[in-house]
Amino acid sequence: MLKAVVFDMDDTLLDINLSAFIAVYAMDMARLLADIARKSPLSMLATVTGAMLELNNNERPDDDLRTNGEFFARSIESRCGVPLDDPAVADAFEFYEREVLPRRNDAIIAARPRAGAHEAIDLLVSRGIRVALLTNPSFSRACIECRMGWGDLLDMPFDVVTTMENSTRCKPSERYYRENLDRLGCSPEEALMVGNDPKRDFCSPDIGLQTAFVGRGNPVRATWSGSMADFAASFNEIEERFYERQERDLLDIVQDTAGHR
Repeated sequence: MLKAVVFDMDDTLLDINLSAFIAVYAMDMARLLADIARKSPLSMLATVTGAMLELNNNERPDDDLRTNGEFFARSIESRCGVPLDDPAVADAFEFYEREVLPRRNDAIIAARPRAGAHEAIDLLVSRGIRVALLTNPSFSRACIECRMGWGDLLDMPFDVVTTMENSTRCKPSERYYRENLDRLGCSPEEALMVGNDPKRDFCSPDIGLQTAFVGRGNPVRATWSGSMADFAASFNEIEERFYERQERDLLDIVQDTAGHR
């Protein structure tokens, strides 16, 4: 049974030049760190980008239970000496993300609601299917809520929204997907991921979580490929494909088990 549909955000439910947004955010963060540490913004930009890459690489031992926020803070502190969890420092970044960052959307970042996003969520909710926002949790909740605001998504009935503060890995980690599907009370086989990134929106390794792909191309692993604007109108077809693949995967498991007896 399909119990939940979980969505990526950037270029899935939100139109955005993500590279431009990340560049602006990283530079702003570097300037803040430079003011605090009394160092050059350029050196602090290297600190921020290095910490971001380290977080997204997911190269952490299994027993590292720190949240992404805790991991990122330690990475920043080890590189430049600024403790992001110091109350005064945390307040400065919170103010930036809540009050300044929302005004940084411009013609280059060009963030706006994506056609079909609301229609898709409304349809799923009307059918009793749970929805969640599984955006890559490499940003704080304030930063993610800023982009949700640009996409007119703040009032959407998401049961889970992944952020730095509540996740311990980034996409496409199996641990990331499992821990958040557990929060929804469903197994990977009972959920559908919707996303545009062929690297991050397909779990690695494959855990039985199917993906509806709304990006460019037609990845082999995709259960369905199309635009977000077409998702709601095509949902009957998507659901049919979901169950067909679910049956094929189950049959493969049964046959594989029988072959090893």
